Amino acid sequence: MAENSPTLAAQSPESETLAIGGVRESDNAFMRVALFLGSSVVHAPSVVRGAWKYYGKNRLFLIGRFFNEYRPHPALYIAIALTIFAGASFTQTHQLATGVSVNGTYVGAVSNPDTFRQAYSYVKTSASKALGYDYNFENDAVHTYPVFAANDKLLTEGALVNEICNASGTVSYSSVLKIDGQTVGASVSSSAIEAALSDKLNSYISENTISAEFVQDLQISKEIVSESKARAVSSISDIVNATSQEEVIYTVKAGDTWSQIAAHYDMSSKGLLALNPDCNMDLIHEGQELTVSAAVPLLSVRVVDRIQYQAPVAYDTEYVDDSSMYQGQTKVLTKGVTGLANVDAHVTTIDGVETSRNVISSTTVKNPVTQIMAKGTKERPKTVASGAFAWPTSGRLTSTFGGRASPGGIGSTNHKGIDIAKSRGAAIKAADGGTVSFAGWMGGYGYLVIINHNNGYQTYYGHNSKLSVTPGTKVYKGQKIAEMGSTGNSTGNHCHFEIRLNGNPVNPLKYLP
Repeated sequence: MAENSPTLAAQSPESETLAIGGVRESDNAFMRVALFLGSSVVHAPSVVRGAWKYYGKNRLFLIGRFFNEYRPHPALYIAIALTIFAGASFTQTHQLATGVSVNGTYVGAVSNPDTFRQAYSYVKTSASKALGYDYNFENDAVHTYPVFAANDKLLTEGALVNEICNASGTVSYSSVLKIDGQTVGASVSSSAIEAALSDKLNSYISENTISAEFVQDLQISKEIVSESKARAVSSISDIVNATSQEEVIYTVKAGDTWSQIAAHYDMSSKGLLALNPDCNMDLIHEGQELTVSAAVPLLSVRVVDRIQYQAPVAYDTEYVDDSSMYQGQTKVLTKGVTGLANVDAHVTTIDGVETSRNVISSTTVKNPVTQIMAKGTKERPKTVASGAFAWPTSGRLTSTFGGRASPGGIGSTNHKGIDIAKSRGAAIKAADGGTVSFAGWMGGYGYLVIINHNNGYQTYYGHNSKLSVTPGTKVYKGQKIAEMGSTGNSTGNHCHFEIRLNGNPVNPLKYLP
């Protein structure tokens, strides 16, 4: 609440005609007093005599006789005038008010007792709530008494509350910051809170910013808080820039896989990658640190920026039939060329992370070139690769792709595929059509089948108990090629399944449905 200020009655321009030294009579207090006194001295005798003649001898007899017979010194007139002027001036600038003292210290005055009672009642009620017990001033520490006080020195109700709290030493009348209804900090003045909030917003504002605002609902109010709480809170600047949830880091252990870590923290592999964009999901190592939970700011800032940039314009693709190719096969005849456009957009971010983009205008400055593709129409044999893989068998996934602890002390710690466990003799099927390039015993793989899919991909099926194909056999997707076993470096019946692209192992889980 703002303090009251005296209100001066406006004077009409006609009353401000006399000026001395360039200053109007009405604007110069000294000249007003001097002119008043001078006029009193000069005119007082004639005014009294005129009153005597007008009212007659029977009225004002004593006063008239006094002024006619004794003719007082002009200084008396001056003293009377000064007294009248001083009294009038005092009554215009002062009033009889209610003075307040706390613990023997005068804290100020208010215009009437009701203002004091309201302030005192508010302090008791709010202090009791802040302290957690029924708060009373000890030994009648608060006193009121009548005083003459200058109008411009009178306290408002809020100012009196503040003075009572300061004198009590137990509670403080502070500016409180609330976020979504929850009190997070207090300060002596609201300006300190507003400055900290403004600094927070300004840190996100650039020359392109259209708007910036806090996501949460903020409220600044004056409240009574305990002194201990007021001293204990961090600075408003620290609070405004604090986090409600700290970043969580996980250190990779031996045997960990990307998918296992993601599942442990209830997120997808892509979600974990979004928190660690510079990491390779297939090449994590022991001791590597991964962010599994991002820090959440206590106050989030939503900013809308207007930006201009160049963006690619996608080319169209046209297909022409080609009877010399199998259905599903394609070949580029004329390579497409991406175009270019000047884009004007409004981009919304929260804490610097883009959440939406609204394109206002887009002007193409370089037209794209359409790509021409040949599309096969010849009926596809069952043994030709479709380009999409199926699971080689059903069962329980016991080991994933990548680093792991060596199973039984005999397995690789850099697992190049996945292990699918089931009972001995379970059918192992081709994941896609192709030609068997190997079928036989291969060291730690035991009995192994390798299928070349003739499109850059190969699939491996290891630890079989029995093989159903021989090298050179053309197989179709879903055809039985072996039976599950535990040959080679194996600790139990399972199928070791690999997918290799141009000879390099890749994570099968990225290719399986």
